[in-house]
Amino acid sequence: MMMKGHGRGHGHGHIHSHGKCYGSTAMGERGQIVIPAEAREELDIQPGEKMIVFGNARKGTLIIIKSDIMARFADMMMQKASFLEELFGTKKKSNKKAEQDLTEEDDSEDATDTNK
Repeated sequence: MMMKGHGRGHGHGHIHSHGKCYGSTAMGERGQIVIPAEAREELDIQPGEKMIVFGNARKGTLIIIKSDIMARFADMMMQKASFLEELFGTKKKSNKKAEQDLTEEDDSEDATDTNK
């Protein structure tokens, strides 16, 4: 069943701009859940593949993400952090230089006022 206004997709999944609902599953006695076949196929989830599990107890939500996706995300964030460190590190130096210049100007004005 497709949601009104969404022309893409197939099966019983609902497509939204943020993802797709693949149906429901149940947890077994040993805490295992079955990922629906359509999700496994579309997301290329293989047996034994590592997953990262996030949750929010207050909201009752659980999110499972393929670990290779999280590793790529972490790499991207580290690259961005390095870029920001370089960017702001340079700005800090510029700010320190500007502060030093202002201090020197204040010192020279104080010297001028003393000479009056």
